[in-house]
Amino acid sequence: MTWKRHALVVVGRVVVVGTVLGESAALGVIHHRYQTVVESRRQLEQRFGTMQESHERLVSDLEHERQRAAELAETLAGMQVKVDEVVGRLTEESRTVKELEGRLAAMRAQMDQLQSELALALQQPAHQAAGPSSPVHLDRVIVSRAGATAIQGRVMSVHPDWHFVIIDVGWDTVKIGDTVSILRNEQVLAKARVERVQEGVSAATVLPEWQAVEIRVNDFVQLL
Repeated sequence: MTWKRHALVVVGRVVVVGTVLGESAALGVIHHRYQTVVESRRQLEQRFGTMQESHERLVSDLEHERQRAAELAETLAGMQVKVDEVVGRLTEESRTVKELEGRLAAMRAQMDQLQSELALALQQPAHQAAGPSSPVHLDRVIVSRAGATAIQGRVMSVHPDWHFVIIDVGWDTVKIGDTVSILRNEQVLAKARVERVQEGVSAATVLPEWQAVEIRVNDFVQLL
Protein backbone atom coordinates (compact mmCIF):
# COMPACT_ATOMS: atom_id res chain seq x y z
CA MET A 1 0.00 0.00 0.00
CA THR A 2 2.82 2.26 0.78
CA TRP A 3 4.38 1.73 -2.62
CA LYS A 4 1.14 2.21 -4.45
CA ARG A 5 0.38 5.29 -2.53
CA HIS A 6 3.79 6.66 -3.28
CA ALA A 7 3.23 5.92 -6.95
CA LEU A 8 -0.09 7.70 -6.91
CA VAL A 9 1.48 10.75 -5.29
CA VAL A 10 4.18 10.78 -7.93
CA VAL A 11 1.64 10.44 -10.68
CA GLY A 12 -0.46 13.19 -9.12
CA ARG A 13 2.54 15.46 -9.01
CA VAL A 14 3.35 14.70 -12.60
CA VAL A 15 -0.20 15.50 -13.59
CA VAL A 16 -0.11 18.74 -11.63
CA VAL A 17 3.23 19.69 -13.14
CA GLY A 18 1.90 18.85 -16.62
CA THR A 19 -1.17 20.84 -15.98
CA VAL A 20 0.86 23.79 -14.73
CA LEU A 21 3.19 23.55 -17.69
CA GLY A 22 0.20 23.36 -20.05
CA GLU A 23 -1.43 26.35 -18.47
CA SER A 24 1.89 28.24 -18.57
CA ALA A 25 2.26 27.47 -22.24
CA ALA A 26 -1.31 28.53 -22.84
CA LEU A 27 -0.71 31.71 -20.91
CA GLY A 28 2.39 32.38 -23.01
CA VAL A 29 0.38 31.95 -26.17
CA ILE A 30 -2.35 34.18 -24.86
CA HIS A 31 0.20 36.81 -23.78
CA HIS A 32 1.85 36.68 -27.19
CA ARG A 33 -1.49 37.08 -28.91
CA TYR A 34 -2.32 39.95 -26.54
CA GLN A 35 0.96 41.71 -27.38
CA THR A 36 0.26 41.20 -31.04
CA VAL A 37 -3.21 42.66 -30.65
CA VAL A 38 -1.82 45.61 -28.66
CA GLU A 39 0.81 46.30 -31.32
CA SER A 40 -1.77 46.07 -34.06
CA ARG A 41 -3.99 48.49 -32.16
CA ARG A 42 -1.10 50.89 -31.69
CA GLN A 43 -0.32 50.77 -35.42
CA LEU A 44 -3.99 51.27 -36.26
CA GLU A 45 -4.19 54.22 -33.90
CA GLN A 46 -1.06 55.70 -35.49
CA ARG A 47 -2.48 55.23 -38.97
CA PHE A 48 -5.79 56.71 -37.83
CA GLY A 49 -3.95 59.73 -36.40
CA THR A 50 -2.10 60.20 -39.68
CA MET A 51 -5.34 59.91 -41.63
CA GLN A 52 -7.02 62.34 -39.24
CA GLU A 53 -4.27 64.90 -39.79
CA SER A 54 -4.54 64.42 -43.55
CA HIS A 55 -8.30 64.83 -43.33
CA GLU A 56 -7.97 68.05 -41.33
CA ARG A 57 -5.44 69.42 -43.84
CA LEU A 58 -7.75 68.53 -46.70
CA VAL A 59 -10.68 70.21 -44.96
CA SER A 60 -8.56 73.32 -44.37
CA ASP A 61 -7.35 73.34 -47.98
CA LEU A 62 -10.90 72.86 -49.20
CA GLU A 63 -12.13 75.80 -47.14
CA HIS A 64 -9.27 77.94 -48.43
CA GLU A 65 -10.10 76.99 -52.01
CA ARG A 66 -13.76 77.78 -51.40
CA GLN A 67 -12.83 81.24 -50.15
CA ARG A 68 -10.59 81.79 -53.19
CA ALA A 69 -13.38 80.57 -55.47
CA ALA A 70 -15.81 82.99 -53.84
CA GLU A 71 -13.33 85.87 -54.22
CA LEU A 72 -12.68 84.95 -57.84
CA ALA A 73 -16.41 84.73 -58.50
CA GLU A 74 -16.90 88.18 -56.97
CA THR A 75 -14.00 89.58 -59.01
CA LEU A 76 -15.35 87.94 -62.14
CA ALA A 77 -18.78 89.43 -61.50
CA GLY A 78 -17.22 92.90 -61.15
CA MET A 79 -15.21 92.37 -64.32
CA GLN A 80 -18.34 91.22 -66.14
CA VAL A 81 -20.09 94.43 -65.13
CA LYS A 82 -17.16 96.43 -66.48
CA VAL A 83 -17.12 94.35 -69.66
CA ASP A 84 -20.84 95.00 -70.11
CA GLU A 85 -20.23 98.72 -69.62
CA VAL A 86 -17.37 98.70 -72.11
CA VAL A 87 -19.45 96.74 -74.62
CA GLY A 88 -22.29 99.22 -74.18
CA ARG A 89 -19.95 102.14 -74.68
CA LEU A 90 -18.37 100.43 -77.68
CA THR A 91 -21.79 99.85 -79.21
CA GLU A 92 -22.69 103.49 -78.65
CA GLU A 93 -19.34 104.63 -80.05
CA SER A 94 -19.82 102.38 -83.08
CA ARG A 95 -23.24 103.91 -83.65
CA THR A 96 -21.77 107.38 -83.31
CA VAL A 97 -18.92 106.50 -85.68
CA LYS A 98 -21.40 105.26 -88.27
CA GLU A 99 -23.42 108.46 -87.94
CA LEU A 100 -20.28 110.55 -88.24
CA GLU A 101 -19.13 108.53 -91.23
CA GLY A 102 -22.49 109.16 -92.88
CA ARG A 103 -22.26 112.87 -92.13
CA LEU A 104 -18.67 112.93 -93.32
CA ALA A 105 -19.61 111.23 -96.57
CA ALA A 106 -22.38 113.79 -97.11
CA MET A 107 -19.99 116.63 -96.26
CA ARG A 108 -17.40 115.23 -98.65
CA ALA A 109 -20.00 115.07 -101.39
CA GLN A 110 -20.95 118.68 -100.69
CA MET A 111 -17.31 119.66 -100.55
CA ASP A 112 -16.62 117.98 -103.89
CA GLN A 113 -19.56 119.83 -105.39
CA LEU A 114 -18.42 123.14 -103.92
CA GLN A 115 -14.85 122.57 -105.08
CA SER A 116 -16.15 121.87 -108.56
CA GLU A 117 -18.18 125.07 -108.47
CA LEU A 118 -15.21 126.99 -107.13
CA ALA A 119 -12.87 125.56 -109.77
CA LEU A 120 -15.38 126.47 -112.47
CA ALA A 121 -15.81 129.96 -111.05
CA LEU A 122 -12.04 130.45 -110.81
CA GLN A 123 -11.68 129.43 -114.44
CA GLN A 124 -14.33 131.92 -115.66
CA PRO A 125 -13.71 135.60 -116.27
CA ALA A 126 -15.33 137.95 -113.80
CA HIS A 127 -18.04 139.18 -116.15
CA GLN A 128 -19.06 135.57 -117.04
CA ALA A 129 -19.11 134.38 -113.41
CA ALA A 130 -21.39 137.22 -112.37
CA GLY A 131 -23.91 136.25 -115.07
CA PRO A 132 -26.32 138.48 -116.93
CA SER A 133 -28.74 138.63 -114.01
CA SER A 134 -26.04 139.81 -111.60
CA PRO A 135 -24.20 142.68 -113.26
CA VAL A 136 -21.04 143.91 -111.59
CA HIS A 137 -20.23 147.62 -111.90
CA LEU A 138 -16.62 148.07 -110.89
CA ASP A 139 -16.68 151.74 -111.76
CA ARG A 140 -18.99 152.62 -108.82
CA VAL A 141 -17.40 153.88 -105.64
CA ILE A 142 -19.26 153.81 -102.31
CA VAL A 143 -17.59 155.35 -99.30
CA SER A 144 -18.70 154.25 -95.84
CA ARG A 145 -16.69 156.85 -94.02
CA ALA A 146 -14.21 159.63 -94.72
CA GLY A 147 -10.92 158.39 -96.12
CA ALA A 148 -12.20 154.83 -96.73
CA THR A 149 -10.76 152.69 -99.55
CA ALA A 150 -12.77 152.53 -102.76
CA ILE A 151 -14.91 149.49 -103.56
CA GLN A 152 -12.87 146.91 -105.54
CA GLY A 153 -15.56 144.37 -106.47
CA ARG A 154 -18.63 142.40 -105.56
CA VAL A 155 -19.68 139.00 -104.19
CA MET A 156 -20.26 136.49 -106.99
CA SER A 157 -21.30 133.42 -104.99
CA VAL A 158 -22.16 132.65 -101.34
CA HIS A 159 -21.70 129.29 -99.61
CA PRO A 160 -23.02 129.70 -96.04
CA ASP A 161 -22.59 126.03 -95.08
CA TRP A 162 -18.84 126.35 -95.62
CA HIS A 163 -18.58 130.02 -94.66
CA PHE A 164 -16.85 131.23 -97.78
CA VAL A 165 -17.65 133.51 -100.71
CA ILE A 166 -16.36 133.95 -104.24
CA ILE A 167 -15.58 137.56 -105.21
CA ASP A 168 -14.74 139.12 -108.55
CA VAL A 169 -11.39 140.45 -107.36
CA GLY A 170 -8.27 138.82 -108.78
CA TRP A 171 -4.53 138.75 -108.21
CA ASP A 172 -4.12 142.24 -109.62
CA THR A 173 -5.90 143.56 -106.49
CA VAL A 174 -5.55 141.02 -103.64
CA LYS A 175 -3.26 138.21 -102.57
CA ILE A 176 -3.69 135.15 -100.36
CA GLY A 177 -3.99 136.21 -96.72
CA ASP A 178 -5.52 139.64 -97.41
CA THR A 179 -8.68 140.61 -95.54
CA VAL A 180 -11.63 142.20 -97.31
CA SER A 181 -14.78 143.83 -96.04
CA ILE A 182 -18.21 142.95 -97.43
CA LEU A 183 -20.61 145.89 -97.49
CA ARG A 184 -24.22 146.68 -98.31
CA ASN A 185 -25.78 150.12 -98.19
CA GLU A 186 -22.47 151.55 -96.98
CA GLN A 187 -22.56 149.25 -93.93
CA VAL A 188 -19.94 146.58 -93.24
CA LEU A 189 -21.68 143.20 -93.15
CA ALA A 190 -18.70 140.91 -92.69
CA LYS A 191 -15.00 140.42 -93.17
CA ALA A 192 -13.31 137.58 -95.03
CA ARG A 193 -9.77 136.28 -95.56
CA VAL A 194 -8.61 135.52 -99.09
CA GLU A 195 -7.70 131.83 -99.47
CA ARG A 196 -7.32 131.35 -103.25
CA VAL A 197 -6.65 133.86 -106.03
CA GLN A 198 -6.97 133.65 -109.80
CA GLU A 199 -7.14 136.22 -112.55
CA GLY A 200 -10.23 138.28 -111.91
CA VAL A 201 -11.70 136.06 -109.16
CA SER A 202 -10.90 134.91 -105.60
CA ALA A 203 -12.27 132.68 -102.84
CA ALA A 204 -12.40 134.09 -99.29
CA THR A 205 -13.36 132.51 -95.96
CA VAL A 206 -15.73 134.53 -93.77
CA LEU A 207 -14.08 135.28 -90.42
CA PRO A 208 -15.68 133.45 -87.45
CA GLU A 209 -17.11 136.56 -85.78
CA TRP A 210 -19.07 137.34 -88.96
CA GLN A 211 -20.26 133.86 -89.93
CA ALA A 212 -23.84 134.45 -88.77
CA VAL A 213 -24.24 137.47 -91.03
CA GLU A 214 -26.36 137.03 -94.16
CA ILE A 215 -24.20 137.78 -97.20
CA ARG A 216 -25.82 138.12 -100.61
CA VAL A 217 -24.67 138.01 -104.20
CA ASN A 218 -23.70 141.51 -105.46
CA ASP A 219 -22.76 142.76 -101.99
CA PHE A 220 -19.75 145.04 -102.36
CA VAL A 221 -16.17 144.01 -101.54
CA GLN A 222 -13.54 146.38 -100.22
CA LEU A 223 -9.90 145.59 -99.47
CA LEU A 224 -8.80 146.54 -95.97
